[in-house]
Amino acid sequence: MKLIFLGVSSALSIGYLKFHSNMLVETDSGKRILIDCGGDVRHAMFELGYTAKQIDAVFISHLHADHVGGLEWLGFSKFFMENIQVPLYIGPELKDRLWKNVLCGGMSTLEYTEANLETFFRPEKIEEDLSFTFDNYTFQLIKVPHSYSNNLLLPSYGLLIHGNKQKIFITTDTRFAPDELNSVYKDADIIFHDCETSEHLSNQHSHYNQLVTLSPEIKQKIWLYDYNDCQLPDAHTDGFLGFVTRGQQFEF
Repeated sequence: MKLIFLGVSSALSIGYLKFHSNMLVETDSGKRILIDCGGDVRHAMFELGYTAKQIDAVFISHLHADHVGGLEWLGFSKFFMENIQVPLYIGPELKDRLWKNVLCGGMSTLEYTEANLETFFRPEKIEEDLSFTFDNYTFQLIKVPHSYSNNLLLPSYGLLIHGNKQKIFITTDTRFAPDELNSVYKDADIIFHDCETSEHLSNQHSHYNQLVTLSPEIKQKIWLYDYNDCQLPDAHTDGFLGFVTRGQQFEF
């Protein structure tokens, strides 16, 4: 199994090749699932030689634009160019909101019919334990605290992937929450953690200055991504594996 970083930048990064932090998982049989599908995804994929035709499924962690902004492009590409629906893995609370709050305005009207989510995507089963299977690999949804609306926590999920020999935890987007995530940190062999690096703390993501306080045993498992446009700190000196670079690949 390979994990390929299509981008590593924060949602607010600007400039050529500053692509959103979306990823591609490629199984040993060659099947590919997108881990989130942000607004930059078609350009990020193009830069690494991928097209929509090479995507077999998509997982959506939450409904911010850097994670869902490319779904209209992906759904239309598959529908009009291949006449197929994209298998979609998404948390149970998010499916209806994805269509109503994100996709409906741009995708609901076809020339001779009223479209819905199932016109373009095929929602796949998420088990009661919040897991799903893709090409015989287990993907476990992990609830993470990311953003609030009117003091209510919005649903957002990281992923714990069971690779051939290792467990990989991808936070997607999460606030610094070591008490809530410590058991997953310990269970994982490798962690890919979103990491804000700007001077201003948004309180929507884990900041480098917070992550550096984690125990050495946890930090030595962590690769950092989703960082801001700035001079990056010396992650190796501080006990991390490093900052992920755009296009970097990992095998598990």
